[in-house]
Amino acid sequence: MSKIHISHVEVSCERFIKTMTIGDAFEVLTFKKDRGFCVLKQSEAEYSFKQFGYSDQMITVDANALKKQIKKAVKVEFPRSNIAWVEHFQQVDSIDDLKRHGQAQYHLF
Repeated sequence: MSKIHISHVEVSCERFIKTMTIGDAFEVLTFKKDRGFCVLKQSEAEYSFKQFGYSDQMITVDANALKKQIKKAVKVEFPRSNIAWVEHFQQVDSIDDLKRHGQAQYHLF
């Protein structure tokens, strides 16, 4: 799990979206890890987006709509945050089944 400044979240997410393969996922959490969002690449053109915390939603979108959803989620879920936790996952079947067990982290910078 990596800790990054909130101003780098959107840029880091966009960079990772470009390099994702099917089954890759990432999760962005607040410092207290009680709010955030997850993204899973389901196919070449579809992504699952799950937001939790202040507002709960789960939708399937394309890459352009995903960028807009991430921007909205950062404003809603991280209103006073300075730090965010980012974790990447590989070989994920469902966005609800993200497991933390020793997977290698991608470098954000």
